[in-house]
Amino acid sequence: MAGPNRYSTLVAWAKVLLPLTALGLLSTLFLLSRTPNPQDALQFNDVDIGLLGTERRLTEPRFAGILGDGQPVTLTAEYAVQRMDDPNMMQMDRVESDVLLKDGENLNLVADHGAYDASAQTVDLMGAVNAQTTTGYQLMSERILVAMAAMQMTSPGAVMLRGPGMMLEAGAMQLTGPEGQALVHFTGGVRLLYDVQN
Repeated sequence: MAGPNRYSTLVAWAKVLLPLTALGLLSTLFLLSRTPNPQDALQFNDVDIGLLGTERRLTEPRFAGILGDGQPVTLTAEYAVQRMDDPNMMQMDRVESDVLLKDGENLNLVADHGAYDASAQTVDLMGAVNAQTTTGYQLMSERILVAMAAMQMTSPGAVMLRGPGMMLEAGAMQLTGPEGQALVHFTGGVRLLYDVQN
């Protein structure tokens, strides 16, 4: 008879002690917890919720293609938005393009904004446009229009070209590439500074 009584006593004490222990643990969680810091809250991007359902947005898109003379080209952006009135048009921000030229040289184009027209195969780069080659030439302008199929690059506004031992400023520029050969026309008050030591 002593065994069952001892078991019953243990169960009776457990029914009292276990809930009290749980209550004590919960109270210590509340008493020892820190005051919430508003600075630790989740950070959210400034996104216009109304635009999410009305526009077609791509995050970090990457386009790849072949130019008219067979050279590969890639185009990336922070994000791109397809225009609702023209599905062939994409508005882009933080644009970067890489072109592998025939002689093994690489041309890198970076711009704040851009517009890609899929039907015309053109890219309109705007903002601080910076074109740089691996041989050390750098072209800066506020706008550059690239016609990929025709291999033409046009800057309707002022341009600055820097290279080994030279600096050139002009009011406009047009680059064409017949049969893979680059021909550049600078117009609108061309000014060339050349370092004869280099």
